[in-house]
Amino acid sequence: MKKIILIGFMGSGKTSVSLLLSEKLNLPLYSLDQLIEEKYEIGFREYEIEMAKSLKDISFGIFDCGGGVVMNKIILDYLKEKNGIIVYLKTSFLEIKKRLKNDNQRPLFKDLKKAKKIYCLRRYLYENYADLIVLTDKKTVEEVSDEIISQI
Repeated sequence: MKKIILIGFMGSGKTSVSLLLSEKLNLPLYSLDQLIEEKYEIGFREYEIEMAKSLKDISFGIFDCGGGVVMNKIILDYLKEKNGIIVYLKTSFLEIKKRLKNDNQRPLFKDLKKAKKIYCLRRYLYENYADLIVLTDKKTVEEVSDEIISQI
């Protein structure tokens, strides 16, 4: 089994899909953001590369990456080692707005103009790095995870 690396903008379903894939495929789950937060209290972005490097030799599992992971290609290069497949959970900005309308935990999304600008910038990076693109609009977590499983 390959390792599956999930990327996508905030609200695209990475956390939910990764949990279900981990359960369905009986594979360990690695949430980069959570692992970094557990190890370091400050300097989150500075430690993304270090964390990716420490995980590069793992040959199977589900990897849930933060939305900004595409801003530094070396992180994805490390994660992709040992047969990693990068799956982009492609979600429209309109759908993300619906999903996050009551979410107060994401400061970046409080300014919709800024969030849209970041979304547009990252969208092309997600598509460029992806080995597989899965559309998530109007799909359940179950449907998205089944589609990933069927395509890998």
